[in-house]
Amino acid sequence: MSPDLPDDLFRGDPAEIERGLDDWVAGFERNAARYQELQHRVEDVRVSASSPSGVVTVTVDANGSVVDAKFTERIHSTSPQELGAQLMAAVNRAKSEIAGRVREVADNTLGADAGASADRIVHQYQERFRSTGEPAEASPRGADDEEGDFGGGSIYDRRR
Repeated sequence: MSPDLPDDLFRGDPAEIERGLDDWVAGFERNAARYQELQHRVEDVRVSASSPSGVVTVTVDANGSVVDAKFTERIHSTSPQELGAQLMAAVNRAKSEIAGRVREVADNTLGADAGASADRIVHQYQERFRSTGEPAEASPRGADDEEGDFGGGSIYDRRR
């Protein structure tokens, strides 16, 4: 998504070269601002889903962390084992929708010309929150992890 440096940028009038460089730098600055905005919007993503029986509704953030859980009166007639299963089903259902929501946010923030960049960002979320119907297991981060694996944090968090 970075603006390409024009092939003929360094040919011709020095004033034109300077204007060309200024335009090129301005394009990078615009893209940086758009990605910064995307980061903030993704941080605000919340997805809610209910369990199959409707006994619980959970809300997760873009990292898949549960930020809210609401139980209905059906909790009183649900065994602890079934309640656990229903809770996990709701969490997994919510997590399976994160990538789609990130796609919407990326498309709205970056626009149609973001194509491959938005695809890479969404792909990270798709890989992280695969819809398996089973609770996601965290894998320990090791020295042999592939570059680009953000270890379960936000794809924007470079502090790791």
